[in-house]
Amino acid sequence: MNTVHLLREAGPEGPALTADARNAARAALLAEIDGARPRRSRMPSRKVRWRIGIGVVAVAASWAAAVVIAAPDGPGRPADSVTLVDFHTPTFPLSLDPEPAGLRPAFDGSGDGATIAAYDDPSRENGFTIYVGEDEPEGNGPDDAAPGYEVLHVDEISLGDDDAEIVTYEREWCVEDDDMGCARIATRRFAWLSWERQDDQWVSILGHGDYADADELQEVADSLVDRPRRATLTAELAPQGWSVQFFKMGRVLTLVNDSFEQQTITVQVPLPEDVVPPEQLLGRLMGPTGSVIPVTVHGRPAHLVLTDSGYVVDGESMQQWFLQAQFEDGTVYELQVPDAFTQEQVVEFAEAVTYHP
Repeated sequence: MNTVHLLREAGPEGPALTADARNAARAALLAEIDGARPRRSRMPSRKVRWRIGIGVVAVAASWAAAVVIAAPDGPGRPADSVTLVDFHTPTFPLSLDPEPAGLRPAFDGSGDGATIAAYDDPSRENGFTIYVGEDEPEGNGPDDAAPGYEVLHVDEISLGDDDAEIVTYEREWCVEDDDMGCARIATRRFAWLSWERQDDQWVSILGHGDYADADELQEVADSLVDRPRRATLTAELAPQGWSVQFFKMGRVLTLVNDSFEQQTITVQVPLPEDVVPPEQLLGRLMGPTGSVIPVTVHGRPAHLVLTDSGYVVDGESMQQWFLQAQFEDGTVYELQVPDAFTQEQVVEFAEAVTYHP
């Protein structure tokens, strides 16, 4: 895995080792690119493949020593205990009626709500991404300055009382990756539609594969309805005073302590090929400080380990819990939770995590 490449592609702007950079890096290091597709966390002119794994293992490749964190200005301090309260993960404002056959959605967003919904078939070769925002997108689509960009045709359509244009184009696209970057480039076709659906709500749709087609894209646009959709991965409990920092790809959810943003909770659903057998956890985790504690989550065996987070605050090492558990259907998920949680609270929180792929 090329850590520097992933940090550049998926991490936020800003100086190294800020709280935002660490948190975004953690999520990025949980993943690799899952096929040549538009990136969901920004306008899709570049691709990012995500692959969920054990974050503490990936972090070890980047920082071999503990990171010293100065306490922020003001009264903020890391919590040494938490109170769990009811919690609601933000929603995406639109639904499709009818839902497209054979496609599954995944949502990206922050504490302000989801702004991106990506619908893909199992191969990820066919689908579309919907973007919602208050401002009109700049330029003639997201890729008008991309290598090999060429407009194939422009179709004028009607959406209710409004007229809009669908731009079908092709561009160079990385279709094979290696640790050094892109190994093979091919031409790929897309279709782009953007219009002001209602006051202060701009909707853009980018289609690829079978959906790089004006008729298909108009059908998607016509099926949009004002009915919020819950995120794919949600938490129904959270510590009091914490909020959503971000959620991505339907597989990563991060909560943050509003009083001390270095303190976070990460929930992730690894791809099946990245699931680590329980008997190998201690050998794969970075800095375990105890043995594996057997617990039960959703009526299934789960595995809890206390680990060194690698961060030091005011001379005190910060520890965290790592939990590997399963949803009722057997899908494996993982938590990284501060040691401000008791063992019982880790299990209680884990049982309040839901997954709707």
